[in-house]
Amino acid sequence: MEAFLNTLSNIFGTFGSGIIIPVILFVLAKAMGVDTKKAFNSALLCGVGLTGFNLVINSYMGVIAPVVQSMVDNAGVNLPTLDTGWQSTSIIAYSTTVGVLFIGVAIALQIILFLVGYTDVFMASDLWNNYSFMVWGSMLYALTKNMWLAMALMVVQLFYILLFSEMCAVRWGTYYEYDGCCMTAPHHLEAFPFAVLMDWILTKLGFNKIKINAAALQKKLGLLGEPMMIGLFVGLLIGLIGNAPFLFGENALSAWGTALGAAINTAAIMAVFPKVASIFASAFTSLSDAYKARAAESAKDRRWFLSVNDACGYGETNTLVTGVILIPIMLLLSFVLPGNQILPMADLCALPYMVEVFVCISNGNIAKSLVMGAIWFSLGLIITSQLAPTFTQVAVEAGFQLPQAGVNVCSFGILCHPLMCALFYAFYSQNIVIIAVVVAIYIALYLWFRPNKQKVYDYLENNAAAYTVEA
Repeated sequence: MEAFLNTLSNIFGTFGSGIIIPVILFVLAKAMGVDTKKAFNSALLCGVGLTGFNLVINSYMGVIAPVVQSMVDNAGVNLPTLDTGWQSTSIIAYSTTVGVLFIGVAIALQIILFLVGYTDVFMASDLWNNYSFMVWGSMLYALTKNMWLAMALMVVQLFYILLFSEMCAVRWGTYYEYDGCCMTAPHHLEAFPFAVLMDWILTKLGFNKIKINAAALQKKLGLLGEPMMIGLFVGLLIGLIGNAPFLFGENALSAWGTALGAAINTAAIMAVFPKVASIFASAFTSLSDAYKARAAESAKDRRWFLSVNDACGYGETNTLVTGVILIPIMLLLSFVLPGNQILPMADLCALPYMVEVFVCISNGNIAKSLVMGAIWFSLGLIITSQLAPTFTQVAVEAGFQLPQAGVNVCSFGILCHPLMCALFYAFYSQNIVIIAVVVAIYIALYLWFRPNKQKVYDYLENNAAAYTVEA
């Protein structure tokens, strides 16, 4: 058993999402009756898309991270916990015994729950993102040394995410134009209840009257409203602030070069990512066609949703614009939030992933999405600051090399999420009453949702339709 787990851990750690997800996609495509040539082409496009995402993000981080660090140094802010990014976090998760054990449990649960009709979401098609559960379980085990408690936490988190994913499935699939698909990344879906509540509050406050989305900006501002130009201005702002003390000194040439480099690289992200996203999205065309064919032939007339990677939504224009604008906002907030010890850095580029739920629920309303993201991620920064030493301990035990002694590490994109933190703390308390309440809340939500599915879908679609902007 131990040898099997070690092998599984080595496979996930060695090949990563760029290979694991295409293989899973190929197997799924064949299982759904797609011919081998199309199935292989879909898998290849998926792998190329994911690799393209990583190449672009890693290249951008090489440019923007030093500018952000310079901005922090200039501000004299002491934030002792560094954001090392979701990539390193996923590697750490797949390197822990608890995490690898959970993979087997997750695969079995996600398939069985779908086959028996407990959920209409086939989550196993995005197997890679299970690492988000594994991080929380690994931290709980590091603190309690209780394997059963850690496994129970991850299973309860999985059940919550499956429920939220199914609730959000029609809205996400409609907005991002992936018919019959949904997104199940735990670190994004956990914000679903908050997004629905905040959308209602912001609508009451008149935010639907703020006609700000990418199409409206481009129409009103012309060239200045294009996403590429927005990226240029935001990147230039970050670059100028980061190099402010040197712009007119003896190193002025170098400072201006760095600032302009940040500007053009941010513009490039806005221009290139949608093109990479279109490659990635085309990988699911065959699956979508097969899904429609099966749905039409099904005597049971069951409506189900295929989980796709969160990268499918990254390149959508309003999502990308919201995420890029949030970069300087979240950086500034991290400086002033009382109790925060985390410096967002590596995962700043992941903000377009992180706002997908906000953007789709608000139907592309950038003003709403910015407010939702700023509030939710700020709460996450404050809460997760207390967990940084524990995550650092798990990372070191998994073989992660710290940037420098005495510095804690975390992932802004994976850990700074209030609901996942709340579930973690409920199980960390080891209080049977608190844990029972958490489970009871899930059961109540599930039992309410099953007979009211269509009402939920209609409510979200009607709310979304209330906000439209003429292109």
